[in-house]
Amino acid sequence: MVWIRHGDVILRKLNKTKIKGCVKHDLVLAEGEVTGHSHRLTRSVIECVDGGQRLVQVLEPTELVHEEHDSLVILEGVYEVLVQREVDLLGEVRQVMD
Repeated sequence: MVWIRHGDVILRKLNKTKIKGCVKHDLVLAEGEVTGHSHRLTRSVIECVDGGQRLVQVLEPTELVHEEHDSLVILEGVYEVLVQREVDLLGEVRQVMD
């Protein structure tokens, strides 16, 4: 199994070959609420939500970019998009903020 971590975003490669969904270009995977920076895929991908899982199908090698991280090349395939979570001092679970 392939896991790709890029800051607070994790992509887990699945054993699927394709998904049904909307084609998007420059897809934002996570936005920073403090900095306004975002983790995004730079080429056309297919995105869908299936049973609570956020999935993307990378159609051709694409860059995963963010203003504060080195870019990564993501190869063709279907990936589940996971965003790191944290527990605050009151026990509330929330998405990690940039």
